[in-house]
Amino acid sequence: MKRPILAAVLAGTLTIGAVAGASAASLLDKVLLGAGGVLAVKAVAGPLNNFINNLMAANHVANRDHTKVVPIVTIGSNTYVGAAQVSGPTYNVNRVEAVGAFKGSWNRGVWNVDALIPIDNLNVLKGFHRVYGTGVDAIVNAKL
Repeated sequence: MKRPILAAVLAGTLTIGAVAGASAASLLDKVLLGAGGVLAVKAVAGPLNNFINNLMAANHVANRDHTKVVPIVTIGSNTYVGAAQVSGPTYNVNRVEAVGAFKGSWNRGVWNVDALIPIDNLNVLKGFHRVYGTGVDAIVNAKL
């Protein structure tokens, strides 16, 4: 991906984030912020996937399956955007549109759980299904 395009996507995400900060309660602001984050992830998905594959190979744990980087969609009350690398057979990986993140706690909060599930729809409000035969290999965090 060309650096000017990536810079424009990230600048747009930060601008939307600033607008969202002014009225954080607005659903529209949350949607715009999430959309900006998803665009940023999609803009760097290919090169990031190659980097992760090279990192794994350099550490003697190369992946034998097909891989790709997709956005992480947190399902619950808060909006977060991240990225994850998923792997599995090509047919199944091609069906993955996002990774759904479900958060919970157990035993009165002693144990916090982040469940990460490859899913077939980026718009979780329209419904989604788990994509069986795939798994999450890496979680990606961006420094802003």
